[in-house]
Amino acid sequence: MIWPFDRGGLVLALYVATLALHAVFIGYVVAGTAFALLRKDDPIAKTVRDRLPFMLGCGITAGVAPLLFLQLLHQTRFYTANLLLGPRWLAVVPVLIAGFYALYVQKMSDRWRRPALAIALACFVFVAWSWSELHELMQADPLWREFYAAGDRVYLSASVAPRLVVLLGAMATGFAMVAAWSSDGAGRKRLAWLAILSRVISTGGAVWLSQTGFTAHGPALAWVIVLAIAVLVEVGAWAVQLRRPSETALGVATAAGTGALVAAVIVRESPRVALIEPTHQLAADAGGTFVFAIAALLGVAAIAWVVRIARAA
Repeated sequence: MIWPFDRGGLVLALYVATLALHAVFIGYVVAGTAFALLRKDDPIAKTVRDRLPFMLGCGITAGVAPLLFLQLLHQTRFYTANLLLGPRWLAVVPVLIAGFYALYVQKMSDRWRRPALAIALACFVFVAWSWSELHELMQADPLWREFYAAGDRVYLSASVAPRLVVLLGAMATGFAMVAAWSSDGAGRKRLAWLAILSRVISTGGAVWLSQTGFTAHGPALAWVIVLAIAVLVEVGAWAVQLRRPSETALGVATAAGTGALVAAVIVRESPRVALIEPTHQLAADAGGTFVFAIAALLGVAAIAWVVRIARAA
């Protein structure tokens, strides 16, 4: 089995896959909210505004699985970081609810559309910042005692901001990838510009992140190379889309973007692979793989059925 799945096994593989799926939906929501706010007269924005509440619901649902797998992989670190942030971390839930309902307000009211979109975007950026903060605090166990003794509730690591820049840039590229499939040729050209510029931003964020101490060595470096190649192919396909929009070029951009997303998730997790907690013997003996597989298939079938009904309506 290839690295890092030889260390984390099936749970890590499922975590990577489900987190990537979650990122597709959430990227569409965050970047789509910003797009609808800033380009309100763009024909693409109308479609995006209608889809935002549904896509956020999908994103939240798709986020349950990676959250559970994260707790299996890093039980002590995850729970400790949650407790250290305390009320500051608990604020994520009401803020997310406020953002969710703001998306419904913008869909139903022309008068309150822009304020609702602005509120929703602020809520989602806060949640994204909070997750970036938690990610860093989970790995900072030498600072836990000092952090707790000081009564701090905000972890101001130098790597949180660049991590957020990488995340937001990647979200915008993912949004362009999904939105382009339901856009015309002119719309795809505009989205191609967005995708390319967003990749430049996320790449700049990655360089900034590397200057704060994030490094990839050994097997992780191979995934960085895969990520770089996928991004280059994706940007090339978007450049072709600028000159002559086609489903072939869009298909290449989508395939390369998907590969880049999976590789990016693995690179993101690479520093935490060595921190994965040993499998508890009780959990190992319990099994459950077969039941999980059946439940997953039933879930996919149910989602496909719902999508089919929605399209026919």
